Amino acid sequence: MEYKTKRLLITGISLFLLFMLYIFKNFSLSIRILGTVFGLWVFYLFDHAFEEEFQLKHYFYVIIILIFGVLLSPLYFLSSNYDKILHLILPIFGSILIFFIVDKQKISFQWKIVITFMFIVSILAFHEIGEFILDKIWDLKLQGVYLRDMSGLEKYQLFLPLNDDTMIDMIFGIIGGGFFAIGKSLSYYYKKKFKKMR
Repeated sequence: MEYKTKRLLITGISLFLLFMLYIFKNFSLSIRILGTVFGLWVFYLFDHAFEEEFQLKHYFYVIIILIFGVLLSPLYFLSSNYDKILHLILPIFGSILIFFIVDKQKISFQWKIVITFMFIVSILAFHEIGEFILDKIWDLKLQGVYLRDMSGLEKYQLFLPLNDDTMIDMIFGIIGGGFFAIGKSLSYYYKKKFKKMR
């Protein structure tokens, strides 16, 4: 896909989100929309600067990651399972993006899988470290599972302790990365065996 088309796609999505920002004029929503727009442009600039030539489907995966991870972040406080589901599924999308980059290197398939898996585990670790630092500085309640009080006020009850939440997030993320590695390996060896049979 040409960079001009990608630029038009990102600009269109950005303008739509900024229009939503104008309509709702909510501080929390504003931060989430700006974070989503920023994430889209960072991905585009990375793609363009390193000439990775990501396909339209890769942009779709990034949009999914940003919508469910950033834009819909209030759901973290409504469901105790939302965070865990994301930590299981989003590493699969992340692994697809990383593998697309690694696949261009002239190394064996096994090393491509190992590098992809280790990258996704590293990203998970940096994510959890970032949550820890932000909680220490601004007490954003990123670590631990907090649920909104039934009264509807800005009260949150700790549902899962901080360390438990971090470790469970890491475990689910590793399982998600493992799902990708196993699925990609099965697909690769099936195609390889199928080619030999022809």
